[in-house]
Amino acid sequence: MKFETLIKYLEFLKTECLRHTNDDFVDENELQLFKLELNKFLEKISKSKFNKPINNKLKELNFDLSLPKFKGFNLIAYLTNDHWNNDKNIGELMSKRLISISKEIEHLILELKMITD
Repeated sequence: MKFETLIKYLEFLKTECLRHTNDDFVDENELQLFKLELNKFLEKISKSKFNKPINNKLKELNFDLSLPKFKGFNLIAYLTNDHWNNDKNIGELMSKRLISISKEIEHLILELKMITD
C-alpha cells in the first residue's frame, strides 16, 4: 500500500465512523460493517512496508470495539423485562466510541502528513 492510499483509507474509515454515528446510536449491524472494513484495513497494513515512524503511529491507533459489559444493568433489565434499555445504553456508548475513533484517525492523518513532509 502506498502512503497516499493509506491516507485515503484512513479518511474513509473516519467517514464511516461518523456515518454510523449520525443518529447517536450504533446498532449491531452497523458495528459489524465497520469491523469488516477495519479488518480489511488492518490486513492491508500488515502486508504493507512503511517506514518505522509511520508504523509506530499506526500501532498507536486504538480500534477497541469490544462491547461494554453492564452486569448491573443486565440484572435490572432481566428483572424488569426491559432489554431495550440495555441495548440503548450499549448503542449510545458505541456511538461515542466510534466518534472517539474518528477523532483519533483525524489526528493520525495530520501526524502522518507531518512525518512525510
